[in-house]
Amino acid sequence: MRKIPSNPFFWSLAVLLFPLLMEVTFSDFVREGEYNSRIGWSFIAALFITLANQRWVTALVLLPFMIGGLADIGYAYTFGGVFTTATIEAVVHTDSSEASEFFRAYASPQLILLYLLHWLIYALAIAFSRPVSSKGWQRTIHYMGILFVVVVIYRTTVMGKFHDTIPGVLGTMPSYYNGAISLEQEVELRRDMLENTQLQALLQSPAPQTHILIIGESLTRNHMGLYGYHRNTTPQLSALGDELVVYSDAISSHAQTQASLRVALTAASAEQGDEYREALSIIDLANLAGYKTWWISNQQPQRATIASISHQADVAHYISNDFKGVEVRRFDEYLLPALNNALADPAQQKVILIHMMGSHARYANRYPEAFHQFRNNNVIAYQPEPADSEIEAINGYDNSVLYTDHVVAEMIQTLKISPEANKSLLFFSDHGEEVYRSARIKGHSPDNITANMVEIPLIFWSNNPEKQSAMNQNSGRGFMLDDLFHLAGDLLQINSEAVDSNKSPLSDSYADNNNRRIYRLNYDQEIKGKKTLASQQ
Repeated sequence: MRKIPSNPFFWSLAVLLFPLLMEVTFSDFVREGEYNSRIGWSFIAALFITLANQRWVTALVLLPFMIGGLADIGYAYTFGGVFTTATIEAVVHTDSSEASEFFRAYASPQLILLYLLHWLIYALAIAFSRPVSSKGWQRTIHYMGILFVVVVIYRTTVMGKFHDTIPGVLGTMPSYYNGAISLEQEVELRRDMLENTQLQALLQSPAPQTHILIIGESLTRNHMGLYGYHRNTTPQLSALGDELVVYSDAISSHAQTQASLRVALTAASAEQGDEYREALSIIDLANLAGYKTWWISNQQPQRATIASISHQADVAHYISNDFKGVEVRRFDEYLLPALNNALADPAQQKVILIHMMGSHARYANRYPEAFHQFRNNNVIAYQPEPADSEIEAINGYDNSVLYTDHVVAEMIQTLKISPEANKSLLFFSDHGEEVYRSARIKGHSPDNITANMVEIPLIFWSNNPEKQSAMNQNSGRGFMLDDLFHLAGDLLQINSEAVDSNKSPLSDSYADNNNRRIYRLNYDQEIKGKKTLASQQ
């Protein structure tokens, strides 16, 4: 009977390489640094295991790689990618109820089996790793281990490079925290910027007016009947007919909420990175022009970037605070009383931003039972015969879209009967969602971008015929969400140097945006109409 290997380098390599094998298997792109760092850390782990010669030390040394490996395996299997700082940001700003939903939504027997295999390798490494008796192997482990310790210390302390020095999510986390900024700092920076800004914003007309901007969540237009989807998921909006302007070619700039809204809600463009912190937001612009502003949200309040913007509103209302404890099934219809209160406010000029829960995470939690209408296997999927679990997910998503249609239509009807002379409503989504339509993916991530993750609805209603006509004239031209600030500035009739009307579909001078780039990919050339693409980050 062949003897089980006891070389600590062999077992360290096994613990570190199994997650890499899963990344290679399920991802289209794995950085070369992942290979190098995992081999290097195998020598470092083997060095400590050899020097200590204690099982508890073996367990302790390999424990971070076992835990980090679970995250790497789960992300590779679920989303077909590897962790980036953008992914970590999305995780950091996920509250406990969302995290619970995530695990329930994505847990599967196959994924659990992979986790068990990884844990088994870790357990075997603890049981069988022993210092090697071969002098050659001893020297190799000692010399290479010390060399890689020096390399890691230099790259992390001197160069500040954690990514690709420490493997997987373990290296991505310090890279994220190294460049992150706390909510308190974000709020303070924005307040300081506003106090020192030289920019002016002047309202063109003193007439009473109300403008509502509704932010949908994880909604791709490709599952909306209004946009030609084979199921009638938008009966109430479709019934409004010519009262709506339905923009046919709008996309988000990113596939995550934070990254998308930090440029959609500010004057910063998608290419300007962290400059959103020094850029006016739509709320800032409206405040400067004399509007009374509201931020009404059905999402949790602890989201740094968005919270720093919402803090500037005259009224910031997170309806999650109205519930005792965590209410998972907190439907978007609960936003309506807060909207009614805002519309009833005596202010003459009002801007109301509403952030829906929409189709976030576990779709079945997003709608009441009355909207559980789609139950059959009449679905469009990436393969002719999708699995039952995939059909269930598509049906759940379509039901959530049906419910969003109902809530948005209710908001339009509520605005219609309000007494203001000039009023409008703009509905869009922060990003889209892939639900097994063009790839074996459910969700949204920077890896394996599909068109469904970024193709979003942009729907406009107004009682002003001129605005309606202007928007309709440009409704077939390319628009990216990072220009929303300029569209909002025109919609609110604000004169300001910060507003570029050439980037607004309400302007006669607006032209197609033919250079829309998402994670360095040209949308029109590399994403539109194609099934799936690896991230080029």
